[in-house]
Amino acid sequence: MRECAKLMGARTFFEQCGRTDAVLRYPDNQILTYVEWEYNQADRDSVNELDKLFEKNDKCYFSTFISYCQHENVNIVIEKASRIWSEASRPLIFFLITYEPQPKKRRHFLELRTYFFANSKRKLVRKQPALPWDIEQRKYNSEQDAV
Repeated sequence: MRECAKLMGARTFFEQCGRTDAVLRYPDNQILTYVEWEYNQADRDSVNELDKLFEKNDKCYFSTFISYCQHENVNIVIEKASRIWSEASRPLIFFLITYEPQPKKRRHFLELRTYFFANSKRKLVRKQPALPWDIEQRKYNSEQDAV
């Protein structure tokens, strides 16, 4: 969070403004984004972080939500987010990490999906493996190009 804020000329404040997980704020006190993240599956009724962000969305440039869901529940999560964000005045960037459940309550992370919600529309901006070692090297990183 801090590195992202620095790149955009803002500072990060954790657990701010009524227990928002993080606030990225400019030096003049304008709020760039409120950030919420939730380790529980985003499709559960008990997960209300999107509602919290929606209540504050007119006070920032955009909102950010980071969450997880089982791979087969992606559509349920995205529909829930679309429903909540349909009346929002500002955009939402939603980072969704998909996984397969493993024994002993562990998770095998599959994908990191980035969605953009604005003007009652949504767009999948990026989809990539969730784990860095699963990402294929780009052509300019291949061994034969290094010679």
